[in-house]
Amino acid sequence: MKFCLFSKAEFDITDPVALIECYCIQTNFYSAYDLLIPHRQIDDVAKIGARIDRGLLENIRGIVADTRDTQVFSHNLDYLLAQKADAIQACAYQASEVLKRLMNVGIGLSQATKVLHTVYPHVMPMIDSMLQEEYRRTVDSAWSQSDPGQILYAYYINLREQPNRGHLTDVYNRVAPTLPCLTKVRVFDIIWWSYLRAKKLAERTPVKLSTITAVVST
Repeated sequence: MKFCLFSKAEFDITDPVALIECYCIQTNFYSAYDLLIPHRQIDDVAKIGARIDRGLLENIRGIVADTRDTQVFSHNLDYLLAQKADAIQACAYQASEVLKRLMNVGIGLSQATKVLHTVYPHVMPMIDSMLQEEYRRTVDSAWSQSDPGQILYAYYINLREQPNRGHLTDVYNRVAPTLPCLTKVRVFDIIWWSYLRAKKLAERTPVKLSTITAVVST
């Protein structure tokens, strides 16, 4: 099953459902973090690998409390992706303003997106350093964390296009009955994270995986 990342690199996963099941079995993130929906607290962000000083959490809680009426966070992914590109861009930059406020308290973009994903898992992706690196390498080498709206918009537009949208819906519908609490955003997170891990391994070593066909940069 084929997917694209930032509409640049196409990759194929032989059995994405099995890959997601293995991820959930072999990491603690699913049992300790994903299954907490719908009762997550902001402090639970630590369970997905975001180590944030407790002294910053009170400021973070205040910023997140101010987002309750923010339009983008009232959507789910399907509703957002059904909008026109300019509306998706507006939502991305609306979320970007919140991310900037979070980063201003002393955390990075990866941690900030994990905070918002913890609270709004149906629409907010986690944009970790590996994904940021891929974006710089394949789309815009000059991009920096100071403009989170740019990468967030590219993420949503990438998901809106085929084959991603149809294949993601298919995979999600197959895993939802047996792996409760995974959102579509989280399912795609596991897919692209696995692809980038496989790609890095293939670039360093003569490994050729049969389950993920990674595009190796030359």
